[in-house]
Amino acid sequence: MKKINRKKSTKTENKKQKRRIIKVVCLIVAVMITSAGMYLGFGIFKQVEGFSKEKLTSDESSVLCTTDGEEWFSVARGGVQKNVSYNDIPQVMIDAVVAAEDSRFFEHNGFDVPRIVKALVGNIAAGGITAGGSTITQQLIKKSYYPDEEQTIERKIGEIILSIEATSQISKEEVLELYLNKIYFGYGPQTVGIYAASRYYFDKSVQNLTLPEAALLAGTLNSPNRYDPFRNLDLAQQRRDTILDLMLQHGYISEEECEATKAIPVENTLKSNPISTSGQYQAYADKVIREVQETIGYDPYETPMRIYTYIDTDVQKQLDDIASGETYDFQDSRIQVGAVIQESTTGRIVGVLSGRDYTPLGTTYAYASQTGASYGQKNQPGSSLKPLISYAAAFEFLDYSTAHYVHDVPYEYANGFVPSNWNGRKYNGDISISSALSNSWNAAALQTFSEVITGKDCNGNDVGDGIGIDGATQYLESLGFDMKGESVDIGYAIGAWRQGVTPESEAGAYAVIANGGTYIEPHTVQKIELLTTGEVIEIDQKYQEEKTQALSEESAYMIRDIMTDYVKSGTGMYSMLNLGYQIGAKSGTSNHADDTSVNEKIRGQNKDAWLSAFSPDYTWSVWTGYNAKDQKKGYYTKSNRDSNNIATMIAKFLHEDGMKNSYPSQPSGLVEASCVSGIYPYVTPGEGVPDNRVVSGLFKKNNTPSGSANGSSLNNLSSFTAELADDKLNVTFTEYDPKSMTEDATPTKTYTAGGNSYTLPYLGNINQLYGKVVYKVDIADASGNVVHSETLNSATGTINYTLSPGTYTVTGYYAFESGNGTSNKISQTITVEDTTSASYTRTALTESSVTYQVTVPAGTSITASLNGTNQTLQQSGTITFSQLSAGTTYSVTFTHTQADGQTVTLGTDSFMTTSQTQQPDPTQPTTPTPTQ
Repeated sequence: MKKINRKKSTKTENKKQKRRIIKVVCLIVAVMITSAGMYLGFGIFKQVEGFSKEKLTSDESSVLCTTDGEEWFSVARGGVQKNVSYNDIPQVMIDAVVAAEDSRFFEHNGFDVPRIVKALVGNIAAGGITAGGSTITQQLIKKSYYPDEEQTIERKIGEIILSIEATSQISKEEVLELYLNKIYFGYGPQTVGIYAASRYYFDKSVQNLTLPEAALLAGTLNSPNRYDPFRNLDLAQQRRDTILDLMLQHGYISEEECEATKAIPVENTLKSNPISTSGQYQAYADKVIREVQETIGYDPYETPMRIYTYIDTDVQKQLDDIASGETYDFQDSRIQVGAVIQESTTGRIVGVLSGRDYTPLGTTYAYASQTGASYGQKNQPGSSLKPLISYAAAFEFLDYSTAHYVHDVPYEYANGFVPSNWNGRKYNGDISISSALSNSWNAAALQTFSEVITGKDCNGNDVGDGIGIDGATQYLESLGFDMKGESVDIGYAIGAWRQGVTPESEAGAYAVIANGGTYIEPHTVQKIELLTTGEVIEIDQKYQEEKTQALSEESAYMIRDIMTDYVKSGTGMYSMLNLGYQIGAKSGTSNHADDTSVNEKIRGQNKDAWLSAFSPDYTWSVWTGYNAKDQKKGYYTKSNRDSNNIATMIAKFLHEDGMKNSYPSQPSGLVEASCVSGIYPYVTPGEGVPDNRVVSGLFKKNNTPSGSANGSSLNNLSSFTAELADDKLNVTFTEYDPKSMTEDATPTKTYTAGGNSYTLPYLGNINQLYGKVVYKVDIADASGNVVHSETLNSATGTINYTLSPGTYTVTGYYAFESGNGTSNKISQTITVEDTTSASYTRTALTESSVTYQVTVPAGTSITASLNGTNQTLQQSGTITFSQLSAGTTYSVTFTHTQADGQTVTLGTDSFMTTSQTQQPDPTQPTTPTPTQ
């Protein structure tokens, strides 16, 4: 038997075992490689199976433009998009891009093997994928199919396959066109695509790009953020010059062109960007976008469209400069502002100020959503809507006149709350509507709105058919106010709204006054052109066709007449707007609650400040205040300074070129007439009605003054005496009967509200038209001129006037304190004697003349006679006789005519004139002795 070698056998078995293990491992590896390959291949297949040229095409952005078609804003979440055809791209741009990104672009089939090998070697050396070696076609595929994916082998292979497929289906020119319309040229979405980049950097069309501009754009493609010249000017300059070297290297430009272009600084080619996705005109653009989204049913971000707007870029820039603080210094850094400007007769909004530090599609203080979106802040209007809510409504529904007197008396709510006027609890009684409005009296506005709703005044008198709460709500809706969430009560007249209003809604409502009562919904859009279908949607035409008559022409004219009048004659904030443009305006201020529901710092303090105004051309409204967060921190509006100043700035730059339009003329349904103030129904003033109780105004033809109020007669005066005593003039009348008529003061009425009583002027009783009876004294001199008049409240008195010597006529009579009517008149003559003595003194004597100083008592005269020549003085002075003969004796006689007409000879003065050589005798008496 052969011997078995066990050691050898064991080795052989081990070898077999190793071979089996190796086979199994190889099999497993093969299976793994096959599986991985199958998985990788399936993944790549899934990527490339849906290739479509349409996927490579960039969707165009929606564009905002003026009514003339000039583009000013582009709407795009991913950046400005407007596709440019290959034929509109200059050759210099093509050359620069090819030289910079893919020098063999027109030769390879979508991917470049040498570039990929070079990139592969680099990746191996780096131990990972750091470079792709992508061609232009591959970059287009990546941007279209893999915009957000990481670099992987699977994605890279799919990119290559798709690039080859793209090259087989579309031309090189189409690839370049698609690429340049999709790629980033700098930092941010505003540089996406060659169209946006040309505008962003150079403010020019693509077809007008020059060599230095093309090289700059091509240079950014390698690293858009890094080489954006607005962010890294020096790096952008270096990169541009590198591209120029590449263009020279590949034969696209000459060495002379290369060096000459390098000498041009990049900053010399850059300009500001007129088409923006943020910043300039952002506030207006967002208003347009939101308006289209909410009212038209299209989203400019999703549906490419061309939107024609009514922006006035000059106006909008002015508003943007105010908001940024460039042209206006706000009272503090936290206060916010909102404003809207629209054309008065069209509803077309030309400018929007959404707030300070406004961010795209952020919170706006200029307008609010009509669909419940929370981007807009409404605010309490304060007194800013009094003209519309109280007085225009009274003209409209009660047919009041502009001469109507309203009642500024306390109004008590059901809970006992009595609102005060802005100056405390001072009420003014019966006052004109103009006074009520220009002084913004709260109580008058409350009482008038109550009359509109109830048809009764505070004295219980019927004043017309009240419209009720429902009618008042409908009226406010007709003016464009959003009444959802509101619950109208009397407090709305002074700004106590549940939700509040916006500058847009106030501007739209006040435009009704300037526009003859017609309301047109405020809007920014003229029309929309859908870029995908070419459909045109006429927006403005719809609004013009749907305009409504919110106020009659007559009511609109009447409230406009009052508002423009008090601006012309006003002081303070209204005088600021008196610029000669027929502006009407109303300010307003609201207050925080005066209870523990608010921060103690702001309790009872001012909250909102408004000024809304209109002219024949424009209507604008400005609000200033704080956002809700700042209010909780204790910020409150310390003054109306900002709202008033900004509204005035707006008025000035809107009308710097003068007025383009004029208001509608006075409607035929109005007449001018006069009535007695405070009396309703209106009464025509008759003879004797006091001037201060006659008022003129505009009346609707169906409610003009009627009847007549005539001056009331007074009792006859039976006796009147006037006498001097100790140089004082005392007078005595027969006491008027009844005596009570001399004791009644200005007519008043007492009102009770909130447990307090208020006695206030009341003009509603025609029997008290002329006030109380007084005693009148007139004093006339000898010539009949009245030198003094005095009114006495009692039948006897001493006249507060000193009579100089002379003769006077003193007349007494009864009269009304406020009126032209008088009783009969009784006159008495009073003579005041002068105690001064009559005298004369010779003061000069020459060879040919003599002069006397003469003292004449008041009310008398002195006559000097010489040889038939007379000279008379009625007051003290000098008398000179001349042309006398030298050395001759003369006699002058002086006669005194007294106050009662009697004459007395004062004396005769005899003298001899001097000879030519003789001097006067100094011993001669200078005061001759009078002779009787």
